[in-house]
Amino acid sequence: MLRILNGLWTTVLDVVYPPKCPACRSAVAHHGDWCPVCWEGLLVPRLLSGRAHQLRYLTDCYVVCRYQGGLKRVLHDMKFRRARRYAFHLQRLLAAGTGEVKSLPPFYTPDAVLPVPLHPERLAGRGYDQTELIFRPWVDGKNWTWLSDTLVRDKDTIAQWRLPLPERRQNIKDAFTITRPELIAGKHILLVDDIFTSGLTMDECAKVLCQAGAVEVRGLALASGSP
Repeated sequence: MLRILNGLWTTVLDVVYPPKCPACRSAVAHHGDWCPVCWEGLLVPRLLSGRAHQLRYLTDCYVVCRYQGGLKRVLHDMKFRRARRYAFHLQRLLAAGTGEVKSLPPFYTPDAVLPVPLHPERLAGRGYDQTELIFRPWVDGKNWTWLSDTLVRDKDTIAQWRLPLPERRQNIKDAFTITRPELIAGKHILLVDDIFTSGLTMDECAKVLCQAGAVEVRGLALASGSP
């Protein structure tokens, strides 16, 4: 019955609000779809080595998409222009990018999944956590444990992309704390975020998770400009 109701609701949405590609605004078949032109080249699944990025605590990070073009604008609008409607489009990319992998890395069987957290003031101003909107349905669909309040951001840092690389590690230093270390100790942790830039933010999160007793911390990001 629930599936039937969901199908009817989707049909109503398609009629009242015709679905459009989030990047170019051209018509598409269903809400959440991207047009073939904008979809082409978006999915570039790859595993980024923590050691190659000079990260100290994060083992690696699996990245789904290239951070460019229409996706770059969509992510920017979702983070800074309150365009939460794009969450469904980004969930489609996440599902497609992880589903295409033939041999999934070990972090796809984590003991717990944690989002890189927003500072409370930034969360209040935005009204939602874009990382949770993108990743939570995917995690719930796998019946994995989602811990949203165990890793918290105490320091309202400058956006990492605004700073030159040498200043980023100092900017993010001591920005995070663990509220319930007993949920972390002895666990394999998957850390998720929307964008992987230098990896220093994830690495700082991984540091406090390892200090709390995590066995290993690996990452998953929707997009990155790193090769």
